[in-house]
Amino acid sequence: MRVQYFKQFFSGPASVGTQQPRELVFKLAQRGHAVDVIAGDSNAYDERDEPPETQRFPGGGLVRVRRLRSPKGMRRSLTARLSTYATFALRAGASALTLARPDVVIGSIQPLFTGLAALASARLARAPFVLEIRDLWPDALQAKGAITALQATPLHAMAYLLYHGADRIVSLTPGIKRELEKKGIPSAKIDVLPNGFDPRLFHVDPTTIAQTRAHYGWGNTFVALYTGTHTEVTAIDVIVRAAAALRQRPDIRIDLFGQGQTKANAQALATTLGLSNLHFHDPVPKTQIPAIIAAADVCLMTLFESPLIHIYFENKFMDYMGSGKAILAAMGGEQAELITRHETGRVVAAFDHHGLANLIREGADDPDALKAYGARGAQLVQDHLLLDTILSHYVDVIEATAANGVHHVATWEPFA
Repeated sequence: MRVQYFKQFFSGPASVGTQQPRELVFKLAQRGHAVDVIAGDSNAYDERDEPPETQRFPGGGLVRVRRLRSPKGMRRSLTARLSTYATFALRAGASALTLARPDVVIGSIQPLFTGLAALASARLARAPFVLEIRDLWPDALQAKGAITALQATPLHAMAYLLYHGADRIVSLTPGIKRELEKKGIPSAKIDVLPNGFDPRLFHVDPTTIAQTRAHYGWGNTFVALYTGTHTEVTAIDVIVRAAAALRQRPDIRIDLFGQGQTKANAQALATTLGLSNLHFHDPVPKTQIPAIIAAADVCLMTLFESPLIHIYFENKFMDYMGSGKAILAAMGGEQAELITRHETGRVVAAFDHHGLANLIREGADDPDALKAYGARGAQLVQDHLLLDTILSHYVDVIEATAANGVHHVATWEPFA
């Protein structure tokens, strides 16, 4: 089987960003399929160059990652972002014409333009089309106030075309599926296949844990950890203000790893508040994250408020729990409900920095409770969110779609 996978931001092996798309194409190749990944030449988070790749697998499997040039500086403005997206989509569509005819085409959105290029390729090749939805556009943009209803109108039309043009839809989160159902998309057409947890990457020995704590100067302090993007959505300022409420606890420190548009403002706020118990770190290679999580005492999550907050299902959510760490969070949505229902941590409302500070304080005073939360989180991941299980279902869907038999394959989601 020959697969075309259109994904503008396809992260390299050591780059920032989810690795699930890489693991997906490798899983396809391991089953003997040939995959052409049509991707941009830069990373979505820092716009660093990403190289082309070719990997062959036993049994004839093949992955070729084709990198197409597209304008950088997309975070300067909405116009610059749209230019980057549209340029890539046009070049991706043209590039697909030079490839062998596919048996199935997968289009990953966002952005929507990439999905349109993939749909056009599928129609020209008379091949079935799988739509992969990683964020809900333009709905999420409207909810954040990034675009007006008038600006969203053509984007809604594009999304409608993709939803109804797909033979099967893969949703990254349960919340996205619920929103699609509200739009009239049949649930029998939608699988929920989140990023998942890979235990092979998170096996950390005690020596490495001790070395990690020593490297960051954690000593015997209680460490509350955040890893991931610093954006408006992730509301990092709530963690900064929680640190201010913990000034009188020198035995507690908060460490944040990552980058993003709001990091500079969060750092400025920490400086204004004169915080010595809060520490920002530059992004580290993805291979170091498991040891950092393992070495911390508890993990933190924060999100902003939005009518679409239930569509978020973050990598860190699974990585924290899979690592056996309790989660202390200030947020709403599906993740908060799962934490509460399965007792994998504790949650307060979004933006409640005093409440988050109290959770951290109480966690430092009751480490046994944190261990119990962490153990339940690890079991939840083992039962429902293992990457290999999720990818196996995904490949089954792709194979069935290519064979025009996907209508006979029941949809799947981890908590159904």
